[in-house]
Amino acid sequence: MKLSWLDNGFICKELYAPFVLDKDYEYLPDLKKKYEIIIRQATRAGADVQSLWILNKYKNKILEALNCYYHADIAKCNTIIRNLIKDVESNPFAVSPLYGSYAFPGDHGTEIQFFRCRKGDPSKAFTAKDLLHLPKSLRAKSGNYRFSIPGNPSLYLANSSYGCWIESGFPSDNEFNVSPVLLDGTQRIFNLAVSIRDFHGLNEFEQSRVYCWLKLWMLVIATSYRIKEPGRTFQSEYIISQSIMMACKRLGYDGVAYYSKRVSDEVFALCAINLALFVDYKGEYSDTIKHIKMDDPFNYGLYRHLMPSQTYKDYTLRSIRTGFMTNIGTYDRQYPYNETFFSILTSSCSVHGRTSLMGRGKIKSLGAYLPTSLIHTLSLKL
Repeated sequence: MKLSWLDNGFICKELYAPFVLDKDYEYLPDLKKKYEIIIRQATRAGADVQSLWILNKYKNKILEALNCYYHADIAKCNTIIRNLIKDVESNPFAVSPLYGSYAFPGDHGTEIQFFRCRKGDPSKAFTAKDLLHLPKSLRAKSGNYRFSIPGNPSLYLANSSYGCWIESGFPSDNEFNVSPVLLDGTQRIFNLAVSIRDFHGLNEFEQSRVYCWLKLWMLVIATSYRIKEPGRTFQSEYIISQSIMMACKRLGYDGVAYYSKRVSDEVFALCAINLALFVDYKGEYSDTIKHIKMDDPFNYGLYRHLMPSQTYKDYTLRSIRTGFMTNIGTYDRQYPYNETFFSILTSSCSVHGRTSLMGRGKIKSLGAYLPTSLIHTLSLKL
């Protein structure tokens, strides 16, 4: 069944994420407005009865969850969101192993390159261990972020060095240190890398996929805000995303994939897809690190001084071999990602990391499960 209403004037620019606000108090009324626009646009486009029911249900439940949180009934808030997630968990578009996740465009089952960064000048000489999540002994330093709460950090990765750069606040070259990261692909990932622009092709899919897409997108709308107000200890735009994190952990998922909210528009986010891996301490670190390999970071300032013979590396990056536009920047100034130094850095990191790993005999093939016996828990150096 083709749901032609999705391509019948449903999309409008008011729903282009991320949504940027000045003040925290603007979040709830603006979200209500966004949901009203969605229902109005869907009705005008001739949406079928089931689609309208889904949109109204998720709108009402998400707003109810927010109201519960604002009235200190956090447990009920989390229960509501967990039930919404359980509603889609049987659909592989929503939940699937990492290398088959629909959050990351490209050939399913193939290697996905990930990266992690840390700010600091070259004199810091960071190692791979320095880029792990906070150890348990430093748990008190964990903060309030989109998919983590104080005391329960997540390990944040991006699918490109550019994604790391924007997420870390656009540091100078000399302050930007980035490491390649390999995962074994066994992680169960909840997919929030969903955009309104996906609806152009949705009517080509089966009905169940479309309905799942609608449900995920309603959650994405609530988690796609960036609020400028400085000095806040409470952030309304994180309520739903943090409830999603807690629900996913309880349901046994390993992480959440989502578009960076630091891009100017999600159309420029295919090379800025983030992965938040949940941390569940087993000793000083979590079991998550038993399933990853990480090389020592490259300092971008130093890297820019290397000769081309040292920097040019040909490597198949899944982030740019998708069949979709992978420009970065803004509508006025946009550039193909594969024609930037970030792309060159990403390829070099990937080649060096894989060679380093293979040379030490610590990995047999990318995408294969990494036995615990092959992993040095603290160094995690490729």
